[in-house]
Amino acid sequence: MAASRSALNKIAYPDLRISEQYVALLALCNGEVHIKDHDRTVVWHGALRPTPVSRTYSVTVTYTLGQSPKCIVTNPSLADLAKEKTIPHIYPNDTAFSGTQLCLYLPYISGKNKISEWNPKLSIVESIIPWASTWLFYFEDWLDVGEWRGGGVEHSDEDNEQ
Repeated sequence: MAASRSALNKIAYPDLRISEQYVALLALCNGEVHIKDHDRTVVWHGALRPTPVSRTYSVTVTYTLGQSPKCIVTNPSLADLAKEKTIPHIYPNDTAFSGTQLCLYLPYISGKNKISEWNPKLSIVESIIPWASTWLFYFEDWLDVGEWRGGGVEHSDEDNEQ
């Protein structure tokens, strides 16, 4: 009986465990890292500064097994910085943390695309954290020039796989 390609990929490229995400965040990112929910969730609280002349942003990333990571800018308030403008590429914040939940990658959208740009084989340190910093860079650019030059695909809040 031949193994399916999907099964072989799971063996060759297994999903990263919460403990592996935790160790990478602890070793490579300044800030605090916690595991909760009976070892099913990792939470990182840290600071990102996209460029040497950028402001510093307090950011929280949560990742629960079986779900997509969520990235929330908790300080400063992005809405206050944007004033009356509608911030592009964000989601309604459905987490326990106050702030703005960023849209960092194309999620799986039923009937529109077959895969998400993020998957559990990816390290949060090598994907979500740098993607958040890049998003913040383009947010600052958007505040300055009034045009979002960070790319991305427009989609509705309901399209989010989370």
